[in-house]
Parts: sequence; structure tokens; C-alpha cells
Amino acid sequence: MKSEMKIYFYKGTDNVLEKEEKENGTPLEKIKDSFAKVLDGKLLSFLLGSGCSSYLVEKNEVGIPTMMPLAENFYKDVLTKEEQESLKDKLKLDVTNDNFKRNLEFFLGSLHSIEYFYECTAQQGEEKKLVVNTIKKVKEFLIESMLNEKRKEKNEDEPVNKLYEGFYRKLLYRNTNLPKPNIFTTNYDLYSETALDKLGIHYVNGFSGGIKKYFNPTIFNYALAEKMDLSQGKWSVIDNFFYLYKIHGSINWIQDNEESKLFKVREIQETSSENLKKMDTVMIHPTPLKQNASLGSPYSDLFREFQKKLMQNNNVLVTIGYSFSDEHINNLIYQAFTIPSFRLIVLGNPSTGSEIEKLKSLNDPRIWIIGGDLEGGKKLHYFNGFVDEILPDLSNDEIDDKIENAIKTLFKKNDQGR
Repeated sequence: MKSEMKIYFYKGTDNVLEKEEKENGTPLEKIKDSFAKVLDGKLLSFLLGSGCSSYLVEKNEVGIPTMMPLAENFYKDVLTKEEQESLKDKLKLDVTNDNFKRNLEFFLGSLHSIEYFYECTAQQGEEKKLVVNTIKKVKEFLIESMLNEKRKEKNEDEPVNKLYEGFYRKLLYRNTNLPKPNIFTTNYDLYSETALDKLGIHYVNGFSGGIKKYFNPTIFNYALAEKMDLSQGKWSVIDNFFYLYKIHGSINWIQDNEESKLFKVREIQETSSENLKKMDTVMIHPTPLKQNASLGSPYSDLFREFQKKLMQNNNVLVTIGYSFSDEHINNLIYQAFTIPSFRLIVLGNPSTGSEIEKLKSLNDPRIWIIGGDLEGGKKLHYFNGFVDEILPDLSNDEIDDKIENAIKTLFKKNDQGR
């Protein structure tokens, strides 16, 4: 079957687009129909990787680069040649190492491990000073990169904002009788929160409180509900509601040693780079709390929630913008395959030697791999390709009906309150 669009839909190693009859619909329609059925499933989770916040306009990045370009930019523009040589000579940290070149998180994690060793052994000296100063440079670089302030001031990142808004808006109209979707993300940035706030959608992200919000993982067991019958105490979970799990932390989480709090992580609202750079510890993976290793709280709690959701029966995990480069996350996903009803849908490119290609080679029909090239150079497996072309949208009539019903409900409540 020939098509102008070179797209694929693998179930195991079989590209079902090549096997099904042409009269069943276009390849893209077949993918959309299959995914619409996924949305009707009881348990649904998404894993958004760094690719979701990256957006090229005429080959220029207007969003946030993925980890490899971030690493390249840091070593080229921030870390001086002298500092690179000192790290190599004194600490055996060579930034030309493949792991460091591909992932700035790996480099930061190595620095924190060395710093942790120096603190445990009460060592001082030039080596420790070098480590501390380099960590500070990485932190400030990531703060500036994740906030993307220069582009925001000129509204250059508006395509990224619109993309996240489209993602959450479309998901909002999933069958309201089904459990709320779980959104897991490795991203530190605030594009999800910005989109949810703009759309007026409530979300639980593990923090509770008023003026000061502190991390408390038990919040993930709660739901927002409205009272439907005052006389009988009937409640209904509100429609516009999501669970958001930032499993690698967030640029607006900081360490706060409030003695009365069990979890020493606080979410701050003033998220300018000037304010964040003043904070001693910004909680982005793999930044540890002083008393913990790199996977201490809150990361361990968030990963536990991730594992708990994956191990539920009939759960579907959809990964977008995730390259499967995080071994800890991968292990949890692979463990979920011990549950026969688990299904993994990967929006990605199974290129030779990639982790996604290895998943395809397992020939497991529970693993779907979707992607390819669309007209005009658009990629189906990119976040914008998924949101625009695969994720179903309601017709204007359906949306208008929902708005009308919402207005009627509001007026009814106002009449009851008089």
C-alpha cells in the first residue's frame, strides 16, 4: 500500500498499515481510530519526555532543547576550557565522555556524587571548590534554560504553550466516568502548569498548603469532588482534573528545612531566574537532599507512584518525546510487562540501535510504536504531530453543548443559594 505519508504503526514487529485493506480508511485514520479506543480504556497514563518541550520553527529552537543539545550548549557556552581541563585532571571528569555529551543530567549526577563523598568525609580543598562551583554553573544554566525567559518575553515560545494547551484540552473531554489520566513527565519546565492554569484545569502535583506549599505524596490519593445532593451527601469527581507527576522534579521546587514538615520540599510561586538563583537547592533530578542519595525524596516517592500506576491491571502507558535513555524509568516500564494486560504505546522512531528499536525487536503485540513523516516535514511521533493528528478532538457542537450545560449548572446553583 502506497501513501504520500511515510508513517508506521507497529504492533510488535508488524506494521499493521501494510497488512490492512485500503478501503478500511487512510493510514492516519486507522491510527486515530485505534488511539480513540485507547482513550476509552479504564486506566490511562502518559509519559512526557524532554522532546515535548522542544519546538523548532524554521530550524530555530523556540522551546527548550532536549538533554543532548543542552549539554552541548553548556560545554560550549558556559563551562570554560580551563574548567573542563581542571575537571579532567583533578577529578577524572571528561566532558567529552559519551555519557556526559548525551545527557547533562548524567554529568550533574556525577558532580553530586563527588560532592556527597566530600561532605561525608569532611574533605575541603580546591577539588571540592571546583565541584561546588561547577554544580552552581549547571544549576543556573538549567534555570535559565527551563524558564526560557528571553523567548517568553518576545512570545517566541507561544507554539509550545499552544501545544500543551491543546494536549490538555483534548484530554479533558475523555469520558468523564473513567478515572482521571495520569500525566508523568521528566521535564523540569513549567509548560504543563502554565497550560493547566490558563485553561482553568485543576491538577494534583503532590503539593498541599496555602501560602507555602509542601510536598506530600499522599495528596496523589485525593480527588477534587463537588457535592451533588446536599440532603444525601452524594459527591462527584469534577471533570476538569488531572494528576501531574514530575518524576525528575521541577524548576520551582526547592529544599526548605521547615522543622514541622516531614518532606523538606517546597513549591514556590515566584519563578523568575533572578529569584531561583538565590535558592540553595533547586529540586531537579538528580539533585539530592543533604540526608539522601540521589534517589531520595521526593524522587523516590514519585517513582513509587509511577510504578504503582504501571502495575495496575489494564493500564496503558503512552510515551511521547521520551527516548528511553533513563535506565531507572525503563526498568519500571519493563517490569510492567509482567502484567499481561499492560500495554505500551510509543510515539517514536525505531531507528537502528535505539532503545525503541530494541523494544520493537521483542515482537510483543502489546507494544505499539507509532510515527513517521507527514506532509510538509511534520513528524507524526513528535508532540505536535501527536496532538494535532492523533489525539481526537470534539466537534464545536459537542464543546458548545458542554459549555451550555456548565452554564445551566452554574445558574441552577446560584438559584439554590438565594
